[in-house]
Amino acid sequence: MKSVCFAQMLLILSFQAAGGSISRTLHFNPADVDLQLNDTWTVAVMPGFEQRGIPGTPLLPAVPEVFILPDGAKNVTFSAVLLEETGIGLPGIVIMPAMELRPFSLYTSASVRMPDQTIYSSDSPWPENPVISTHTGTLGGIRIASCLIQPWVYIPATGSLNIINEIEITVTWEDGINYSLTAEQTAVARSRISALEGMADQAFIWDSPPVQGGDAQYLLICDSSYMETMEPLASFHEDSGYTVEIAAVQDILSSGTGRDDAEKLRNFIKNRFLEHGTVFVLLAGDETLVPVRMVYTYCEGEDDIAPVDLYFADLDGTWDGNEDGEYGQPDDNLDLYADVLLGRALFSTLDEAELFVQKNLTYQASPPPGDWQTRAVLCGAVLFEDIGYTADKGCDSIAVEFPPYWEVSKFYEELPGGGFVEHIPIISSGSAWNHYAGHGNERGIYWRLDPMGMMTNWIASDSLHNGTKAGVHISIACHPAEYIDQECCAEALLNKPDGGGVAVLFNTSYGWEGHWPSLGASERMCIDLSRQVFGSQASSLGLAFATAKDLRIPFMAGGYDRTFQSLLSWSAFMDPALVVLQTEGGGYIPPVTLNITPPYPNPSERNAPVSFYVSFDEGSAEVSVHDLSGRLIWKTEIPSSQRVSWEGTDSADRRVPAGVYIVSARRGDYAVSRLVTVLD
Repeated sequence: MKSVCFAQMLLILSFQAAGGSISRTLHFNPADVDLQLNDTWTVAVMPGFEQRGIPGTPLLPAVPEVFILPDGAKNVTFSAVLLEETGIGLPGIVIMPAMELRPFSLYTSASVRMPDQTIYSSDSPWPENPVISTHTGTLGGIRIASCLIQPWVYIPATGSLNIINEIEITVTWEDGINYSLTAEQTAVARSRISALEGMADQAFIWDSPPVQGGDAQYLLICDSSYMETMEPLASFHEDSGYTVEIAAVQDILSSGTGRDDAEKLRNFIKNRFLEHGTVFVLLAGDETLVPVRMVYTYCEGEDDIAPVDLYFADLDGTWDGNEDGEYGQPDDNLDLYADVLLGRALFSTLDEAELFVQKNLTYQASPPPGDWQTRAVLCGAVLFEDIGYTADKGCDSIAVEFPPYWEVSKFYEELPGGGFVEHIPIISSGSAWNHYAGHGNERGIYWRLDPMGMMTNWIASDSLHNGTKAGVHISIACHPAEYIDQECCAEALLNKPDGGGVAVLFNTSYGWEGHWPSLGASERMCIDLSRQVFGSQASSLGLAFATAKDLRIPFMAGGYDRTFQSLLSWSAFMDPALVVLQTEGGGYIPPVTLNITPPYPNPSERNAPVSFYVSFDEGSAEVSVHDLSGRLIWKTEIPSSQRVSWEGTDSADRRVPAGVYIVSARRGDYAVSRLVTVLD
């Protein structure tokens, strides 16, 4: 496992007026390495790591490291210094080459594992650089920078394998422009950032104070002829405490700016996010009613064109950074962190729209009582027989996230294969959480062998009669939400009149395997979703869905890799504000209100007091001044929001020397800071 040493943390996290850098020393324990041997190859395994490798290159474990940077940081760069490495095993190790990964489709042939001889006969170390990929994005105004580290020195020609057990990662940046969010937007962003890997020891701050709540916290966009039908759902969210706006697609497209309808819609959502405090967005209608953004999703030999609603949620950049007219390519400078919590309702008629509203009002306002509220069904197929890749590992990882009083029914296909039908009556009787790990196409999700159907259009239409006990449905399979110009499995569940599902989280394109024994990105997102809902008690399914994607972004290995494609494909067909039944907590996330204004004057003469205003909602706050080494210079306690003056002295009333100081305000574990310069 890794351990972390921080350098300059307090200084860096408090920067506002200048660029900077942050260094972190990582330690990897050689005792954690497990070398697993077969007749030909060696596989290196480490807890918390995932296997990474381009087909034909050595397959070695990798782990991401995540950094929080100041608001608006730009031109982010990474560098690595190897400090110590340790030999693993004896010379002559032949690390297994990565094979071409396969999607979870019905018709997938086995790939041949062939080593790239130009690499395997080389005396040059592999990987060439332990930092194999980097990514920077913005989440709630905070810049998130991550790098994927493969801490190995492998000499293929001799079979020498060393682990880099100590490495220093440095991130540098320049200043950029930041912006203010509402307290509600900040609360959602804070929840998501706290879930990211590596955040436990890193306090984050917002340099810009939250503004007031906004008049469109919940934004519902639909065809003008559907506004009256959608009104009861809007009223429900108003009664729940949100400000709500219903916007007609026709008005948005007729008055908006953009190259096409999808861009006009996205620009409208972006305006509401920045200017009106939008947190939730419901696109109420399929492609016949509300624009979609089609994205070319090439990945490791498989290409597709799929609707990608992340385009309407991730509002940074244009999604066409290279300006070639093709959206969502890896070189389009994609951020990928969603700025709003977004879902789409897959209906195309007034009857289907009314059914969507009715299902959501029943589930969220007056769900029928009974054991169905604490019942889950997990279906896991044989995914790739040739390597023993079965779905039970991923399903079991989901099962441990349910509360202990839940009834969990598992249906796992075992090698060589053979499906089940026993799960269908359970879902029909009512099941709150339903996970389908199988092969797929637009018509459904399947076992490897007969009876094949795990969840399909015809099962949803003919065999499900769960009435008002409509739960949540999730899948890793390929294409079951491919809804363009056809009825897909997701639509069959959502538009089932006497049951089906209230929320469906399926792929519009491919779901992907991982380098076994690592799980694939699709499986990992479903595991993280359940953990956010049941472990972290996410306040909405939309928040859990966005966080599950956030956690995958640092694992991207660059280019058209399976993680990138999985992030684009996995889509939420639901009311994003839906609160999952039987989760403790839930509801509105109360924001922590704490702000400190820029000190004035800054810079300050030694004899001039430095003043700033500290604001918070209740209780008291501690105000302090530290030097850049972290040494406490001065502190005081204030009982309410007020202006504070620091006389430029220490606790013994002695004048401090010229230099840069950190002015902070703290309430509990939350702190905000500013820098002030004291002159001679």
